[in-house]
Amino acid sequence: MTEITYLSRFDYKTAKSCATKLYYRKQGYPRGNRQDNYSRMLSDGRFIIAKTARLLYPDGIAIVVDQSFEQGIAQTQQELAKENVVLFEPVIFANYKLIRPDILVKRGDRIELIEVRVKAFNSEENAKLEQARGLNIFRSKRDRSVNSLWRNAIEEMAFQVHTLQELLVQMGQRSPNLEIIPHFMMPDLAQPTAIDNLADLFKITKTKSQATPSSFSGVDVQFLGDQQQLEQLRKHPSLALVNIKSEVAELLPRVVSNVQTYLNSIVDGLEKIETPIDKGCKNCEYRASPHDDRDGFKECWQELAEVEPHILDLYHIGRVGGVRTPLVNEMIQQGNVSMFDLPPELLEESVYRARQLVQLKHTSENSEWISGQLPEILTRCKYPLHFIDFETSRLAIAPNKQMPPFERVAFQWSCHTIPEPDAEPIHTDWLNTSDQFPNFKFARALMEQLGTKGTIFTWAPHENAVLRDIHNQMEIYGYEDPELKQWLRSTAQIKKKGKSKLKDMYAITLEHYFHPLMKARTSLKCVLPAIWKTNSYLHELNWLKDYFKKEGDRILSPYEALPNLEISDRSVGIKEGTEAMLAYQEILYGQSRDRPDLQAKWTELLKQYCCLDTLAMVVIWLHWHYLASENAADQALAKI
Repeated sequence: MTEITYLSRFDYKTAKSCATKLYYRKQGYPRGNRQDNYSRMLSDGRFIIAKTARLLYPDGIAIVVDQSFEQGIAQTQQELAKENVVLFEPVIFANYKLIRPDILVKRGDRIELIEVRVKAFNSEENAKLEQARGLNIFRSKRDRSVNSLWRNAIEEMAFQVHTLQELLVQMGQRSPNLEIIPHFMMPDLAQPTAIDNLADLFKITKTKSQATPSSFSGVDVQFLGDQQQLEQLRKHPSLALVNIKSEVAELLPRVVSNVQTYLNSIVDGLEKIETPIDKGCKNCEYRASPHDDRDGFKECWQELAEVEPHILDLYHIGRVGGVRTPLVNEMIQQGNVSMFDLPPELLEESVYRARQLVQLKHTSENSEWISGQLPEILTRCKYPLHFIDFETSRLAIAPNKQMPPFERVAFQWSCHTIPEPDAEPIHTDWLNTSDQFPNFKFARALMEQLGTKGTIFTWAPHENAVLRDIHNQMEIYGYEDPELKQWLRSTAQIKKKGKSKLKDMYAITLEHYFHPLMKARTSLKCVLPAIWKTNSYLHELNWLKDYFKKEGDRILSPYEALPNLEISDRSVGIKEGTEAMLAYQEILYGQSRDRPDLQAKWTELLKQYCCLDTLAMVVIWLHWHYLASENAADQALAKI
């Protein structure tokens, strides 16, 4: 197999975010956000969208590459020489650029280049915009240029158009009459599906990966419906085909210039494009892994990467001095990257300043902090105390007939209840594993568990948003349950100016609690480990002992301590919300859909993960009480 140097669409996307990353990508550096194609296709339902798009073109030819680039390149050029042809993922290679567009439709001198995007589009709203203002959703109201929300996606399409243009020139097919029309094909919120449980008609399985980059690398997607359902799907696909020719033309010159810069760094031997380090590096995905110690972030930052506590870990540091000219960038260029290099007096008056000052002070002292108001907040809460967490998903296809794509599906809740002071928490949960729309059963089961008395705690506004959605879904889809509807109205904030009974522990943390190990983060996955690793009294509680585990001298986070299970010869665990969502999709639509034994294991993993989320809230609540009582004792001693 011949080694070919090329710049792919995904290379372009990476380089556009940071040109230095192109080197790390080409060298195969470990990447924190890496996900195999099976998981990527399954997670948001894109496998259904991609397959549906292909089903709309029954005469399409899939270019499958098993061994080498040359095979796919030759087959693609052979097919493109025809007058009329539809190709799925052709291998288009020209002047060191490689693309594999989702769909290419050639009809004489007209070529449609179609990219299937898993992004919500509303054809009705877009039409209203065009009629009222003469512009579409891709353009800015201010200056009518391509807006920031769509710029990157349209630049990627411009890269594909540019590559195809050059190939056609090489093939002698670039006549003055030939027209290339780029399109996005996207789920259309204005087109509800006409098929109940549409996702059940598709199945995704793992296969051997193709040799070249491909949307379908490592996966096989089957349509399981009959001919009548296929015709119905083709008639009502819930997909919009959107012409973006003018937007691509606007950005094409810039893309061509960028491409040349990136090609110069890879064609005659791979060279790193040096990019000045700044605050954006905080989110760099090229970090060392347990299996590969190459670290792109550290290579760029050198010794500045090792400074502790780091300036990038200060809460909202990027806003100090203004978003356009942040003070932190100036400090980085001067080599002043310790959090303590920032004089507190330079912190501007803002909603972030109070927490920034708390972080600086208590990081310096290596101490926890609670506000003077937290003890009173704790004592005001009435028992029973309920700590709840939801797991949800939004598939790119509608979950049910007459529903739009991306409808929120609530598939699991966990609740820990403390019935009275000093009582141990009691756990209950609910999980849907059927293919029916679960939201109303989800909400009724939750209502029966929580009732109307006591205090309900969440972490962040997610749970309120879910309950609001379910209330609105009841009205939109005519689901009758007056008791449930009234409970939702009295529990969650349904209207903008309404009130919610839900107490947000995330918001309480922001205003009233800090631990140095949290740094700038306030997510549940950061707050719990910080408390757990530094407060040994928690490890002795009977209902927490199973979560105490060590790796050498290091105390593991309770999430790290969750046991894995063997599934299909792999050790699998769920440690975060995206993994939970993926597990749910696996049960319903993946390789486990016909395997009750595998579904049972995924169910066990989901239950133990969601259980820990609400138990984590209990631990944090308990620790806040502990700190409040310590403060009260200290104050009492001070008076003696």
